[in-house]
Amino acid sequence: MKKLIFIIVILALGIACENEPELKPEIKAEATEKDSIQNYQGNFISVGSDAVLKGENFVYQVKMDSMANILKESLKEYQLDDKNIVPVEVTGKVIDNKVRKGYSKVIEIREIVEIFARKQSENTEIKK
Repeated sequence: MKKLIFIIVILALGIACENEPELKPEIKAEATEKDSIQNYQGNFISVGSDAVLKGENFVYQVKMDSMANILKESLKEYQLDDKNIVPVEVTGKVIDNKVRKGYSKVIEIREIVEIFARKQSENTEIKK
């Protein structure tokens, strides 16, 4: 009788402890896209109401929004050899040009990081 109870207990434990497949958390591999807002260093070239940012390996048309106009206006405070070409570093987002006028890529300037030119001293008169 003890053997029968022992066998039933062992069978019950064996059936109750079957290896059920554990649900592992699913790891979803999300496609990460390159951060679209980056720092760009190059020459800000302004002619009339249009502007271009030309770097060592790129040329982007500048979207002439409020930030680009602020950059353009702030250049009046600097001593420049060429009033139309200024070395700058900006943070911006590069997008495809949907208008198809000009370059294939457009940069939207988000922040002006640095302008690589000397500021005019207060004693120097601004020539217009």
